[in-house]
Amino acid sequence: MSDNQRVAPDRRRFLKGVAAAGGAAAIAAASHQAVSAEDKAKPAPKKATPAKGYQETAHIRAYYRSLRV
Repeated sequence: MSDNQRVAPDRRRFLKGVAAAGGAAAIAAASHQAVSAEDKAKPAPKKATPAKGYQETAHIRAYYRSLRV
């Protein structure tokens, strides 16, 4: 077997990998731009922040009453 026949599959594999990586990079860049355009088009609505910490509500008080012996 000559050197050219042994090296050729490695080169092909390398070139296929380069082509695949280039295609993946192009897709990633295009999808990033699409997401960025969507983000700019619609402002995010402000969410009400939930109360922090422990809050004793009616159902919690009912649970505590059920625990009394």
